[in-house]
Amino acid sequence: MNNLAAIPVAAVLLHALAVLEVPGFLELDEDFVIAHPPHLPQDKALDSEHIILCTPAYVSSPAAQYTGGLYAMAYEGYDGSDYCDIERVYEAQPGWDLMAHAAACAKAVADWFAARQTTAEGSGDDSGADDTDEVRTSTTEVC
Repeated sequence: MNNLAAIPVAAVLLHALAVLEVPGFLELDEDFVIAHPPHLPQDKALDSEHIILCTPAYVSSPAAQYTGGLYAMAYEGYDGSDYCDIERVYEAQPGWDLMAHAAACAKAVADWFAARQTTAEGSGDDSGADDTDEVRTSTTEVC
């Protein structure tokens, strides 16, 4: 039996994010992993853009039970209670290789946050508003 078999899927996902210096945490009530931009503290993660990493089964289940289907969806938070999805950031290719899926997902998440930061920095906005305020305003009418 693989030594990683008993480790929860969430631990593998969180490790993959940490390797790329993307903060994340396990949301116990909903049983998914939330990744957020490095400049935001965990307690503010849901108030702004964040990415939820999910599997069809629970992420708290052992890695040995992973059957594929990992995906990551970017959301915009509104006061921490209502969310608008922005886009699907990652969807695993068929197969059960959790380590490969977690690494690819973490890379997609890191790239997505980096692209959002670069886009916001390139806008030349000197208003003092943070990047998330700009995005929130632009997506509010869509949701």
